[in-house]
Amino acid sequence: MSGHPAIDLDAEEAAECGLFSVPQLLARKHAQELERFNARVAALAGRGTMDLRASVGTCADPAMLWALHEELMRRGVPPILRGPRPWHLGTQGRLVEFGADVAWLAVTDPGHRARYGLARAILRTKWVGDGWWGLVLRQFGRFGDVRGLVLAFGLTEPQRLRLRTMQVASRARLFERLHGDGFGRLVGVIEDAVRGAPDRSGRTDPRATAIRRAQLWRVHRLLEEGPAGTAYAWARLSSEVLNRWQVAKQLAAVKDVALAFERARVEADALE
Repeated sequence: MSGHPAIDLDAEEAAECGLFSVPQLLARKHAQELERFNARVAALAGRGTMDLRASVGTCADPAMLWALHEELMRRGVPPILRGPRPWHLGTQGRLVEFGADVAWLAVTDPGHRARYGLARAILRTKWVGDGWWGLVLRQFGRFGDVRGLVLAFGLTEPQRLRLRTMQVASRARLFERLHGDGFGRLVGVIEDAVRGAPDRSGRTDPRATAIRRAQLWRVHRLLEEGPAGTAYAWARLSSEVLNRWQVAKQLAAVKDVALAFERARVEADALE
C-alpha cells in the first residue's frame, strides 16, 4: 500500500477507462439520484465528526466520499485522522482521497511551492470545479505512485504526516494497524489491562475506557504529537475538551501495552 503504478492518462482517456473527476461523477447521476445525493450531503453538517470519519471507510459512492472529506476539512480534521481508507473503491477512491490531501495542503500551507509545474498549478487553483479537478486528474494520472506524487509536490515529512495518500511505507502500515480489525485488537489488549487493574470506585466501564484510550493513542501515534497536540486534535474529532495533563495521563496509562501490541503486529506481518 506504499505505492501504486502511474496511470499515465489524460482526463478524457481516464474517463474512458472508468476513472472520473468528482464533477464528472455528479454529471453521471440522473435527476432523482442527484436530488437524493444533495439531500444526503446537506445532512452531513448535522452529523457528529466521529460518525463522519467512520463513514469514510465504508462509503460506496466516490462522490459522497469527496463530500465527507469536504465536511471533515471544514471541521479542521486533517486527512490522516479521517477514518479508514476506502480500499474497496479502488483507483477511483484513491483519486478522491488524493484530491482531499491536496486540498488540505493548499488550505493549511498556502505558501508551499510545489516542485513541478502541474502540482504548482493545482495549489494555485481554487479546489472546486472542473478546472481544479482536471488538473488533479492529470497529476494523479502522470504520477499515480506515492513517490512520484511526493516529488511533484515537494512535500516535507511534517506535511506528509497529515495526509492519507502520500505517507512513507512504515507510516502507511501503522495507519492500517490502527484501523479496522487491528484497532479492535488494540482495544481488546487495552481492555484486558484495564480489567487487570480495576478502578476501586467501581464506576469505570473497562470497555468504554479501553475504546477512549485506544482512540487517543491512535491520534497521538498518527500525528506524532505530544499531549497538547493530541488534546487539540481530539477536541476536533470528539468535541471533548481535555487539557494536556489529562491526555498525558491517558497516554501514559496505555503506552506500554499499545507499543507492545504494535511490536507484535510488526513481527506477525514480517512472518506473513
